[in-house]
Amino acid sequence: MADVSFAYVPAEGFTAFSAELSSGAWGSIDVATYLGADGRAAKPLGDAPTFVALKLQLMWPIANVVFATTGAGAAKSCDDDWDGTQKLLSSMITVGLAAKDPLERAAAGRLQKTLLLGDGEKQTRLKYQQEVDFGRQQLRLTSQGQGAADVALLKLQSVMADISATTNALADAIGYGTTGLVPSKRRKAAAAACMSAFATVAQQLEWVAEFGMDGADRQKAIALRATMIELATRYPRQTITKSNATTPTPIA
Repeated sequence: MADVSFAYVPAEGFTAFSAELSSGAWGSIDVATYLGADGRAAKPLGDAPTFVALKLQLMWPIANVVFATTGAGAAKSCDDDWDGTQKLLSSMITVGLAAKDPLERAAAGRLQKTLLLGDGEKQTRLKYQQEVDFGRQQLRLTSQGQGAADVALLKLQSVMADISATTNALADAIGYGTTGLVPSKRRKAAAAACMSAFATVAQQLEWVAEFGMDGADRQKAIALRATMIELATRYPRQTITKSNATTPTPIA
């Protein structure tokens, strides 16, 4: 059998393969006793039948792609919420700077210096990880002492509670503390792991198809591998021809 490549299969192609795993030849492989409620192995995989182990080898990286894809979408929404709350804080401090009460003006001036960047909204242009760090710094600076007193004087408790909530939501969405990769790169890394897992499983199925102890064993391996070949052939290598090539822009 010829080698099969999954190098050009996108993340969407791998996630769509979940349907194959729950039907047909793959669906007949029961992995329930080896899969825990948390999605991890429920017992030693060394005892698992070959086809069960191979199915799990595909299920787990696909789940990671789904998780990374969901996180990428959630991160943008959470970032929008975080930015909106920061802009509200900036506008409320600006109001405080124009207050008649000199104590309020002084409190607003201190908070402007410690809680905001640049024009008051520069923090909204930070990277996701930096925004989480910045939001948590704002909360630390206003949790006690002069910062807490200034927040109370300007009645900013509600907006600070919103900053806490949006910062925590953004941290969860980007997997803060678990990886240094931004959501888009996490998705790309998860897809690359899928490519590797699918290539490995395809090779193992080819081995079973050739050396399986009985006909049924070999035929099942062939049927399982056929679904993977079908996925790979849907996404062949894109070749550049004269008709679709673009002329590079000259460098001055």
